[in-house]
Amino acid sequence: MAGIASQASVALDNAKLYEQIHNLNAKKDEFIGLASHELKTPITSLSGFLQIINLRMPESDINKSFVEKALKQTGRLSALISDLLDVTKIESGQLPLTYTSFDLVSLVRDLIEQMQYTTRSHHIAFHSEVGSFVLAADRQRLEQVVINLLSNAIKYSPKADLVKVSVTGNAEGAIIKIQDFGMGIAPEQQGRIFSRFYRVEEVDEHISGLGIGLYISKEIISRHNGQLRVESEKGKGSVFTIELPV
Repeated sequence: MAGIASQASVALDNAKLYEQIHNLNAKKDEFIGLASHELKTPITSLSGFLQIINLRMPESDINKSFVEKALKQTGRLSALISDLLDVTKIESGQLPLTYTSFDLVSLVRDLIEQMQYTTRSHHIAFHSEVGSFVLAADRQRLEQVVINLLSNAIKYSPKADLVKVSVTGNAEGAIIKIQDFGMGIAPEQQGRIFSRFYRVEEVDEHISGLGIGLYISKEIISRHNGQLRVESEKGKGSVFTIELPV
């Protein structure tokens, strides 16, 4: 009886501790959501003012480059705030999807062109086994996923200069593969990289990130009834595969 009572006491303490942790996590998510929402408006206004200043400044102005750098950093901050808002939406089950029909091949090609325009360190090679592939999905959310994976491929392969992207499709669905030749991910970490706020160990300190991009991407693909997975070897790069059903 004493042993049973002791076990029951431990179980009760564990239950109370779990409830406390759950409540603290809920408060943390609420704070992140409120803070992100409040930051969104002033950042948007700041970006607008900087754009106006940049347009009115002559090209010969020595301060123009500083304004452009400020605009770039403001854009990064705005993207970070949007990601934090998406995390709170996912946790509350309120991440909406708007389905439309579009050509997936054209979408990926356009995103690569946009990314290549702003990237000089890497060449993004694109290959598609199909001329076009019409898919019904949330176009904006899929853009978010592909851009995140492309950005990661470039960011985590500082000593390489090539990223490969391919699209295939059949009657069952479409597959997008994004391959880099960078740092790679150790086997014991591959199962955790899609967790919220998780960052791969041994990453250089100058590589920024909160570890939420892959978490959001995984949730978006899962809500499309698809899969996002990774194959990687330490020091030899990674291949991220998106599988989307018709």
